[in-house]
Amino acid sequence: MKKSWLENETLAPYTTLRIGGRSDYFFVAKTETELVAAVKEARRRKLPVTILGWGSNVLIGDKGIRGLVIKNETSEMKIHSGGVKLFHPPGVNVNVKARWQSDKKKGTFKYEFTDLDYDENGARGVKVTLSSGLALPNAINELLDKGITGLQWFARIPGTIGGAVHNNIHGGTHFFSEFVDRVKVLTREGEIKSLPAKALGLVYDKSRFHDSGEIILSVRLNLFRGDRGRARAAAFEWAKRKSIQPSRSLGCTFKNISNEDKERLALATTSVGYIIEHILKMGGYKVGGAKVSTAHHNFIVNAGGAKAKDYAGWVELIKQRTKEKLGINLVPEIIYLGEF
Repeated sequence: MKKSWLENETLAPYTTLRIGGRSDYFFVAKTETELVAAVKEARRRKLPVTILGWGSNVLIGDKGIRGLVIKNETSEMKIHSGGVKLFHPPGVNVNVKARWQSDKKKGTFKYEFTDLDYDENGARGVKVTLSSGLALPNAINELLDKGITGLQWFARIPGTIGGAVHNNIHGGTHFFSEFVDRVKVLTREGEIKSLPAKALGLVYDKSRFHDSGEIILSVRLNLFRGDRGRARAAAFEWAKRKSIQPSRSLGCTFKNISNEDKERLALATTSVGYIIEHILKMGGYKVGGAKVSTAHHNFIVNAGGAKAKDYAGWVELIKQRTKEKLGINLVPEIIYLGEF
């Protein structure tokens, strides 16, 4: 037994929801070398491996996770010399349609974003490589301190750089895929490979990593030597406006519906929060200790003592009622891990 591996570790403290059972084994990787070695050792022992970042988008089952859980806390940053002539070289950028909308007329308006948006493509580019375990908020702040902009649109999103790629996160109308150049991964076979952005399957809230079994080690981004003051102001204001989002949650529970479904049903917005609040009328609804937030109805919070089965039960109930009333199959944004 590897001495640095903990046994029977409670996983709830490692998630924003504070829900989850125990892992068979648990290890905190501080460097890429430690991360790779732990994965290879677990695979040698034929143990399943689960990578945990910030724990802000995963629901861990009450019965825990079998095998080895690795808390990824790798945190290196490398700024490459030389400018980038083209911000989005042909074949690299992945265009993803945003589904973010607010609606002022129906009482669902929470925050606006478009007034803060601006185009940075005229600025000089710079390539930056970040470890997958680096906390996204820390990366944004450190890069802005160095005069590097581009990630300000993802302010106040709890997570890691690896998680940002894994889920192709979005901030307003921006997706992380806009900035991804290459990703270094550890394959199922134990090889380390560098993959171009066009090979990553980056779509709305998803990537190839949901199914590939590859482990993200680091990410190279195309960013800017842009207007640091403006970027910092945008990040601060965007974070301030999003502060209504409850922190003891897993973020938005469901992906917003498509514009096609919105038009077909004559809805005011693509927001699932709108559907839950105004169509299903389930604001404040509870299943066990899991409660619909009245601050933002697409968030489920742990109101105290919630179990994973409570949260999962709420998700299924909302899916069922939305299907019955609107004929829409809602897609959860959260990722289920372990045994329920």
